Amino acid sequence: MNPEHTSGSEKRPNPDDEHASGEASGDAPGKLPVGDDSNVARVARGAGISTVGQGTGRVLGYITQSLLARGLGASSFGLYTLGVGVVTAAQIISQFGLDNGVVRYVAHYRGQDDTARVRGTILQSVGITFAISLVVAAAMFFGAGTLASFFEAGLEPVIKAFAFALPFFATMSILLWTTQGFQTVTYATYTQQILRPLIYFLLVVTVYFVGASLTGVVAAYAISMACGVLIGLYFLRRLFPPLLDAKTRPKFETKALFGVSIPMSVSRATQYANNWTAVLVLGLFYPAGLVGIFQAAFRTATLATLVRFAFNGIFSPIISSLHSQEMTEELGRLYKDVTRWTFTGAFALFLVIVLLAGEILTVFGGPEFREGLTALVIVAGAQLYSASVGPANRMLAMTGNHNILMFASVTGALTGVAVCFALIPSFGLVGAGFGAAAAILTENTLTLIFVKRRVGFWPYSFSFWKPLAAGVVGAGLAYGAKLALPSLGLVLTVGMIGAVFGVAFLALLLLFGLTATDREFIGAFWNVAKKYLPARFRDG
Repeated sequence: MNPEHTSGSEKRPNPDDEHASGEASGDAPGKLPVGDDSNVARVARGAGISTVGQGTGRVLGYITQSLLARGLGASSFGLYTLGVGVVTAAQIISQFGLDNGVVRYVAHYRGQDDTARVRGTILQSVGITFAISLVVAAAMFFGAGTLASFFEAGLEPVIKAFAFALPFFATMSILLWTTQGFQTVTYATYTQQILRPLIYFLLVVTVYFVGASLTGVVAAYAISMACGVLIGLYFLRRLFPPLLDAKTRPKFETKALFGVSIPMSVSRATQYANNWTAVLVLGLFYPAGLVGIFQAAFRTATLATLVRFAFNGIFSPIISSLHSQEMTEELGRLYKDVTRWTFTGAFALFLVIVLLAGEILTVFGGPEFREGLTALVIVAGAQLYSASVGPANRMLAMTGNHNILMFASVTGALTGVAVCFALIPSFGLVGAGFGAAAAILTENTLTLIFVKRRVGFWPYSFSFWKPLAAGVVGAGLAYGAKLALPSLGLVLTVGMIGAVFGVAFLALLLLFGLTATDREFIGAFWNVAKKYLPARFRDG
């Protein structure tokens, strides 16, 4: 059950929440919950909600980026991409790792019904983040010329414009992290994956029709972030009514909060590096147009991460709960199942991306973007590998191995930087692809090894042959259809090949047979999915 606050300390069960905990539902420690309260059902519900949000957000984001690429052109789109890279780095600096600290201590003090400390933790985290963001935004604005000198002169006004978006971006982000401290990903998903991207999309469409310009696009970006702050504040106030109640005197635990936040800020910085190093290093040696092409390829390649992110959010607290109760056997089984489900979805997306790589890039920004095809395939392969190790990084984070996770993240980031500087000057887009892939492969290999050594779990099982076989056969049939239907238009080709593969892949998975946990997962997942279908389909 998810206790949502109706007052400072009163709790009300919510049967639809994806974070139903065994303790809240009356399960004794060490006893496995069953039925709708089983861990598999919880994973399915959380993954279902997150998948809807992630899927909607990715589609909106992809369409928005395509509009920008076509409206601005490769060169200006490259400048926009570099600007987003700078403001994203500034947002991570502004949060100073408080995102992880606020989730942990809001949940901790809320479990103790300590409303004063919950309010203190929230106010302190949001206040410090906002204050730091103002300082960093000022540094961005006045240091824009220096930053631009490393890339292109045209980047200076872009960085200055993005500086105005930073305080809104950082504040929205910390508010949404705070909502997750109440053991729900619903509000963060609605805001960050659906509502804010939808607002940005509508603003970009408006800018597109009145004449796309970098200034207008960045202004739309800032306005959407400001709207995100208001939405996040509304949801947080709904979860925690005493938030703005001056009568509830806050208590601050600064030492405890920063004790978690400081080391996790290092991990957050390295995650940023893994996503943006190749883009920024490419911008040091090549024109902005090539950066825009690589961004299109990288963004397409990371579509497969949708599945992994959908599972990670809900699986993290389940790991912590099972680990604290020393239910090692159940945790090990669930880790194998979640890894196989994550890999199955990611493998399907990977194969579709590879089959239609050229067509997707052409639809995204035009024929010139096909130049990023090789880089796309390289990065997509690395992302598939990251899916194959399952939530290994969350296993380390939720079992007290934060320093090990930090080591793996830093090592991966440094490897990516080294490979980028070694290969990009000579190989351009392909070098950037290998640089991004090196960071992903290194970090995930290390987390996989340390999960085995420190926790004792190995994610792979014989059942992996089913999605592998279904994917290879389905891809073969889809490729044959692609060769047999060369005269179809671009959009029809993408739709047809995707449909052929999807039907073949699902049919073969069913033919090979489902395990008991597979059937339980699908049943719970479907119950969530039905809520988003028209009423006439819900009883099917």
